[in-house]
Amino acid sequence: MKLLNTFRRFSGCLLAGAATVAVVSCNEKTEDVEIYLTPSNVAVTAFSLNEDDDVMANLDSVFFSIDLANGVIFNADSLPVGTKIDKLVTTIKYSSYVTKATINMENGETRTGEVDYLNSPTDSIDFTGNVTLTLSTDNDQLSRTYRIKVNVHKEKTDSLIWGDKAISKLPSRLPDPRNQKSIDFNNRAVSLIEENDGTYTFATSDNLFESTWLKNAATFPFTPNVRSLCATTSRLLLLATDGKMYESADGSSWTATGETWTAMLGSYLDTAIGIRNGANGAEYAQYPQKNLNVCAIDPEFPVSGYSNFVILENQWTSSPVGFFAGGTCADGSLSDATWAFDGYNWIKLAEGGIPAVKGASIIPYYGFRFTSSTWTKTEYPVWMIVGGTKTDGTLNRTVYISYDNGVNWGQGSELLQLPKEIPTMTECDNVVMNVRKKALLSDAWKKAARRSHNVEVDGDNIYWDCPYIYLIGGFGSDGKLYDTVWRGVIARLSFTPII
Repeated sequence: MKLLNTFRRFSGCLLAGAATVAVVSCNEKTEDVEIYLTPSNVAVTAFSLNEDDDVMANLDSVFFSIDLANGVIFNADSLPVGTKIDKLVTTIKYSSYVTKATINMENGETRTGEVDYLNSPTDSIDFTGNVTLTLSTDNDQLSRTYRIKVNVHKEKTDSLIWGDKAISKLPSRLPDPRNQKSIDFNNRAVSLIEENDGTYTFATSDNLFESTWLKNAATFPFTPNVRSLCATTSRLLLLATDGKMYESADGSSWTATGETWTAMLGSYLDTAIGIRNGANGAEYAQYPQKNLNVCAIDPEFPVSGYSNFVILENQWTSSPVGFFAGGTCADGSLSDATWAFDGYNWIKLAEGGIPAVKGASIIPYYGFRFTSSTWTKTEYPVWMIVGGTKTDGTLNRTVYISYDNGVNWGQGSELLQLPKEIPTMTECDNVVMNVRKKALLSDAWKKAARRSHNVEVDGDNIYWDCPYIYLIGGFGSDGKLYDTVWRGVIARLSFTPII
């Protein structure tokens, strides 16, 4: 039915179900004012905060959701910790049928009471307490009340936090293990540990959050170089102390490959890559041999002490690219370079941005940056470097970060630096694993996720995968292994998502 604000002549009878301000006879030729009302007449069509640089830059760009079904107006992406919300001016839009708009404030830190928004739209509102907005039509024939929430984070959203079950022990069978190497093998954490009596433990877990390690004593037909352990998509590979390479499907039994290498760099797809002595002297190696250009290594290519080898793969790469950072060169000098491998050749991808270091650890993770002048942030895949030993023999305490896949490195923000509780380490391993989390969709409004970390909504429950970093082992300046597993997460990723 067409909505009419005013009309003077009316022919025909009113249809049942229409809400009217005046009831009239079908036989009358003329009427006083008549209004047909629906819930849309008292709907909020837009809500925003006014610009106020004293509160926060770009405050007017903060996005607010309007849940008409449940009467809630809210900013799903909360404001930064510490934002003052006790004196904010709003811009609220609604239909021309509204004749009364009242904001009520209860339990605010600086103000309570009512504001006649229709006549005083520039009056400030205290959002620290309970705030409601009531819209009414003429003579209160139709009205609707909305609860307005200006959400503020209770902690710095982009902090790398290490609380909440942050520390546990290595999965050793005996106290004070001597050495260890931990890797991700098809979404399971695998640790090879040398115990204090010279025996070995092989442990696996698919949920480090619960510390559900399966531990077994391991035996080898060779003496393993523990730190050389790596995993391809189908097998584990390990060098013996004499350089001979062995492979295993599950870590329980090992078979010689016939290869002898001087260094294991890591894995690329279903192959291992490293260094061996060959016809060219020290040369690049791959097992099984596929597309690698076998040639003498570059004189500046590190021969030991390199970080873990990580893989980049996205829609812009025709084949995966792997890279590592730092390491010790053949002349004994430490490198500050990042080297990359595309399946065929090795190139020096970048130089500098990090100190010359050996024993660093690269963490594949997520970061958030402003993409424009607006307040909202966008998530990016990032690489972080922690730990390692510098040229002067001291251990690196600074966390470095790259937003462009290792091409450029820079010191991470203060929010990303390690807390004092975590000791400075070298040769620390890391595994990033998802923890399935659950929350309630409070107030019956649908929150939504900044990214699709496998978000699911089931009734009033929301589930999502939260990626946690696990720092495993590492050695102190005294050369002793830390018997610890530290767990950290960017705070923002642990919050209830939005969709």
